Amino acid sequence: MKTTSELALAMSLAALALLARPSPAKAASCDALPDAASPSNGVTPPVVYVEGANAVGPFIALLQQALSVDPNPINLVYVGDGGCVGATNFFTSAPISAKPSPIYYSGQTQGTCTLPKTGGPNGGPPTADIGASDVYAPTCGTLPGGKLPAGVSDFLGPIQPMVFVVPSASTQTAISATAAYFVFGFGSDSGVAPWTVNGSIYRRNTTAATQALIAVGIGVPFASWAGVDAATVPVNVSAGISGAAAVINALEVDPNPEQAIGILADTNVDPTTAIHINVLAYKDFDQSCGYFPDSTATAHDKANVRDGHYSLWGPLHFFVRVDANGLPTNSDVARVMALMTGTQSLAGVDLTQIEAQTNLVPPCAMNVTRSSELGPLASYAPTGSCACYFDYVATGASSCSPCLKASDCPPSAPVCNVSTPVSFCETQ
Repeated sequence: MKTTSELALAMSLAALALLARPSPAKAASCDALPDAASPSNGVTPPVVYVEGANAVGPFIALLQQALSVDPNPINLVYVGDGGCVGATNFFTSAPISAKPSPIYYSGQTQGTCTLPKTGGPNGGPPTADIGASDVYAPTCGTLPGGKLPAGVSDFLGPIQPMVFVVPSASTQTAISATAAYFVFGFGSDSGVAPWTVNGSIYRRNTTAATQALIAVGIGVPFASWAGVDAATVPVNVSAGISGAAAVINALEVDPNPEQAIGILADTNVDPTTAIHINVLAYKDFDQSCGYFPDSTATAHDKANVRDGHYSLWGPLHFFVRVDANGLPTNSDVARVMALMTGTQSLAGVDLTQIEAQTNLVPPCAMNVTRSSELGPLASYAPTGSCACYFDYVATGASSCSPCLKASDCPPSAPVCNVSTPVSFCETQ
């Protein structure tokens, strides 16, 4: 069994994915970071602040590295303090959280920086240029009236599943929405064996977008969950472990693994954490059986998310201030958003591969879509489909025909969508 400190390190790596690097650079002011490509030229590149969902960490890491040595560099500064915190700070124009420490890259070197005391509204600390969240803005309860204010747009990113998890020693393999309603709504009084011990039901809290999305799915109010906040479990408090890491640690050390259950974003499940937990199949209220996010418990194809059988998912959201035409008011933010949503490319950054490796699904690989939190599904056939390439980078194989040009493709899949290192014949 891993020690608490070892698990904390492992989960830090999982939550921030490619952000973790040894020997971080010495902290500097976030608004005075040098040009990594030409550090002696005296040029300070513009800064774009991103705050919120931990799931965007892999994007930020690679974009930071690539943009910092680009001919037109931008210094991205990222604070992964959770989707609802990031959204709340953005919509209330609150200063960016100082903890966890803001992260940036200078070339290939990761560092933390100190937020300046000025530069924001009314001369105070800066606010986020991009608020990143795992859920639609109203889901966290921070928007009066439930609508985006004028001058703000929600740019949608890749699809992220949320999951119920149990310790690897548990024999449980599935949970229904009805069972989850009683377990997380009533705790010890749920009547749903084996999850009848309130102290072994590990939730998050009202700052966690993971809990916010699942709350919509199972019908338990966001702030009224039974169970215990995993971050308050004594072993986690003493080790300073919070968030998703706390859920996994609590599940691992629970003395009664058969009675333990928790919630995570699927982005928190990687080869390291999967040793300690199992993802449960989930049966929604209107379904006759349960489904894993993938085609099987051990697959990595996200097949049941992509075709709508697995229902606990939503897009990542990037909240940005825009003009009357819906375009970001800051040209540097506009460029970053184009890169993060895949409408522009950058050398060395393969978004589809990043998403596949972190249990996200790009919209171009989806067969269904929805326009509200866990809302009705609609059939979806994206132009420029990347379904075949997603299969290839997610599983190592694709049933589609490789191609170099459209004439290589059959009538049933006539479009050769160019990808690197291999292109495939797609339907759109």
